[in-house]
Amino acid sequence: MLSAAWLVALVVLVALARVRGGRVKRGARRPLLDGACAAALRLVQLAFAAHASLQAWVRGSLAQAGLDVHELLLGGDPDAALERVGDFLAALPQRPEHLAVILPDAALRARGPPPGLAPSDVDNVEALCAWCLVAGVPRLSVYARDGGLEALVDPIAARLRDSKMAPRAFGGRTPAIRLEGAGRAESLGARLERPDLCVALWSRAHGYPALAALARDLCGAVRRGALAPADVTEARVAARLRDPAGAKHPELVVLWDGLACLPEFPPWQLQDAELVQVRPGTRSVGDALCRALAEYAAVEKRWGK
Repeated sequence: MLSAAWLVALVVLVALARVRGGRVKRGARRPLLDGACAAALRLVQLAFAAHASLQAWVRGSLAQAGLDVHELLLGGDPDAALERVGDFLAALPQRPEHLAVILPDAALRARGPPPGLAPSDVDNVEALCAWCLVAGVPRLSVYARDGGLEALVDPIAARLRDSKMAPRAFGGRTPAIRLEGAGRAESLGARLERPDLCVALWSRAHGYPALAALARDLCGAVRRGALAPADVTEARVAARLRDPAGAKHPELVVLWDGLACLPEFPPWQLQDAELVQVRPGTRSVGDALCRALAEYAAVEKRWGK
């Protein structure tokens, strides 16, 4: 299908030709130009109608196809179910390169079990990693408001190192995973230079405290004369506040705690992100992520508008 830019260019060219044709005496050229202009406008209408139909299909495809991820995995052939879900995700028109997930903290969990999550965040992080491997999402950041994930870096690393779920999600192969958290990084797998999945465990320290620490460091450097005020540039600040999972900011943020606001979360990493809240009644991590990815696939990005 022609892109919107090409369609607009085609309409402009036909319109210019029609204007030039208007200077010529009426003859055989004028009906041809009128017909070409009408055909171009009709093509534009059809293109936008097809785009709207694609978005509607993506939004409702999970329900229309009967693709209940939880029920599929409970069936007699989970490998076939994973293949079916993987085919669906691969057919989506767009997927995020960096997915962020906000897990509920202890205070919110005390009010009731979150939909689709296991009691242990070690299990939840393993499931999130497996579904990112199924979907082909190369970066995953998991955030808990109370910072509880950083205390689980070693158990999560041990679980991912011995995981049976991750190879199953990766087509029977052992994925190379890079895990970052608590100020250190750990590589799990053979291909350390190009991991299949980069995972970062975020905490409150990656939010406003990191911004305050950066301000103190920069002020101290300027006071000592080690740094000129003009050297405090956007690039220098961005380099110090670099995303722990990579240079690219999250494009999709899945909210699992049911809150619409994001207190103490790093706002500079959410400037271009789409926020999707997990629905009540969600029964598994896979169900939640597949629905979030389907919603993201239907989003029309308008950069600069």
